[in-house]
Amino acid sequence: MWIKERSAKSTNNNPQFFLCCENGKVLLPNLPVTLQELEVLLTGKENNAVKFQDQIRMYNSVLAFTSFGAKVDESVIGGPEPYSFRIQGELYHKIGSLRLAEGQRPQFAQLYIHDTKHEHQNRHAVMPSLDPTMLDRLLTMMYNINPYVEMFKMARDMMAIEGAPMDLKLRFIAFRTKDAHRYNVPMADEVAALMVGDGSEVVDRRDVVVA
Repeated sequence: MWIKERSAKSTNNNPQFFLCCENGKVLLPNLPVTLQELEVLLTGKENNAVKFQDQIRMYNSVLAFTSFGAKVDESVIGGPEPYSFRIQGELYHKIGSLRLAEGQRPQFAQLYIHDTKHEHQNRHAVMPSLDPTMLDRLLTMMYNINPYVEMFKMARDMMAIEGAPMDLKLRFIAFRTKDAHRYNVPMADEVAALMVGDGSEVVDRRDVVVA
C-alpha cells in the first residue's frame, strides 16, 4: 500500500490500512531475514554491488533450477524501455530431465549435476558478460544455504555410481508448512487434473518428480 492509502484516522508515523486484507484482519508475516552477504549486494553502493544490482536478472537466470514459460503477447512491447510484456494463459516453470540428451549442453538444474568439476566455467559460458568472481560468490551461497542444491548433489552422486539405474528419479515431497499463506503447493484447476484411484480419495499435496 502507498502511504496516502492509509486510513484517514491514522498518521504517517502509525499508518493503518483497511483497503485490503479483510480490513486489517489478515496480518502477513515479515519476510525472512536476508543473508548478510547478499543483503550487502542488494543494498550496497559500492561498485561491485551496483553492478550486481544492474545484472541481477542475469545472475538469477544462470543460477536458476527452472526456466520461465508463458505464451507472451509481443504486441504490447513498443520499445526497449521500459520493458514490459503481457502473457496469455498461465505462467509456468520448466525443469528438464536429470540426464542430458545426446549432444545437449547442461542447463538450469542440470548444471548442478553434470560436469560439476567445471561448474563455474560452465555457468560463466552461459553468461560470459557476468563477473566470474561474483558468480563464484553467489554459487558458494547457493551451495551453503539452498536445500535444493543438496538434493541435486545427492542425485549427482547416485548417478555417478557404476550400475546406477537409468530411470533414476528425484522426488520433491510436497507438504504444507505451519504457515498456510507461504510456500503452499500450487493449486491449478486449468490445463490438467491429477486423480488418485477413482477420484474420491482426499489428496492434500502434490510432489514434483524429476526423471
